[in-house]
Formats: sequence, C-alpha cells, structure tokens
Amino acid sequence: MDDEALHRADQGPKTVCRCNNIKYLTIETAIREGAGTIYQIAAHTGATTGHCGGTCTPDVQEMLDEHAPSESPVAATAPAGAWWVKQK
Repeated sequence: MDDEALHRADQGPKTVCRCNNIKYLTIETAIREGAGTIYQIAAHTGATTGHCGGTCTPDVQEMLDEHAPSESPVAATAPAGAWWVKQK
C-alpha cells in the first residue's frame, strides 16, 4: 500500500464537520470531483455550514490545499446571495 492509500484509509472515516457529520472522505471526493473552493465544498457536502459558524473551515481549506489540482483557479469569494455565507 502506498503512502497516499494509507493516508486515505486512516483519514477517510474521520469527521471533519461535526455539526453536519461530514466525513473526510466525503470532502475529499467532492474536491476530486471538481469542488475547488470552500463555497463549492459547502454547496456539495454541507461542510462549513453548521450552527457553529464554520469552525471546520480551516480544516476544509487544508484539505483543498492538499487535494485540489494545482492548475485549477480558486475563487476568493462566494457567489452572490450564497445562503451558506454569513451576512455582515
């Protein structure tokens, strides 16, 4: 088993977003399927959208940094009217 497979086996069942019970593997899959921003991951998985206010966001960003293809652009802002972004 290579290092990546070992890492995945170890991290897969780990809960990243406790409010919505979103697992590491679910977020990793979303990234591999094209979610390249926090906002896209939120829309696809529900991670970062819990009642806690997104305390898992740094962990999700770390996963993006680790798993997202380097050639894909990462948007810095959410789409207009995104329901999962706190309004100021």
